[in-house]
Amino acid sequence: MVWPAGGKPAGMAMGNPGTVPDGQMRAAVCAMMDRPRLVRRRHCAMPDTHPKLPELAVNRPFMAAFLAEEPSCMALGMVADGASRCAMVALRLEQALPRHVSAAGFGFGHALYGAGDWVVVHFAFAFYGFATYHALINPSDPMAGSVLNAMVATGDYFFFTLDADRGATAFRSSLGADNLAGLRTNMHRIQGSVTTDAQYRRAVAQFSKHPEPPGTLLSWVCRGRPDYLDLEQDRLVLRPT
Repeated sequence: MVWPAGGKPAGMAMGNPGTVPDGQMRAAVCAMMDRPRLVRRRHCAMPDTHPKLPELAVNRPFMAAFLAEEPSCMALGMVADGASRCAMVALRLEQALPRHVSAAGFGFGHALYGAGDWVVVHFAFAFYGFATYHALINPSDPMAGSVLNAMVATGDYFFFTLDADRGATAFRSSLGADNLAGLRTNMHRIQGSVTTDAQYRRAVAQFSKHPEPPGTLLSWVCRGRPDYLDLEQDRLVLRPT
């Protein structure tokens, strides 16, 4: 994994991704670290007490399914911020993020692994001085493909961390599409991927043996349901508290 000069957070060692089944998996060019601009908002489904912060809306069945999953896990979805629709990466962690950790933001890394006509997208989330988490995504999943396309097309996306009390802290990256230049460069491979479930499971099994950088591999949940991306029919409004 190659990290561009100035992109790696101080004190964080980022190594090479290693190999996957039978040595056949190789890293494609697609790696970057950024520090998303923090829009640290505490949200829940309650009356709006902070009118200066806009409401966010997600798909209600998606959120219900995500809350029913066991931590630690990750899901991809969409969120509405006013009239704008943005990609969303939701994290449900076993440990609540301390306030000083969430206030500092986090590093977001991404890489593309694959061989031939199959690829797996790797996301890394580095909460400075706290913990690092990883997620592997099969872009052949229609729902994942739609979210990845939205991320790359707009360069605007949200991260949510869900607490045990079902409150959500939201982070937003608005650094522009160049922030995901590596993914943009390789979108033809992502969109043309024919990764099977078996190939994806092998990649997960191999990566989980030696996560790089060291950290926790999150379960990818709430996948395979394109209807979870609908923000018109059954919306759950998250209001600042």
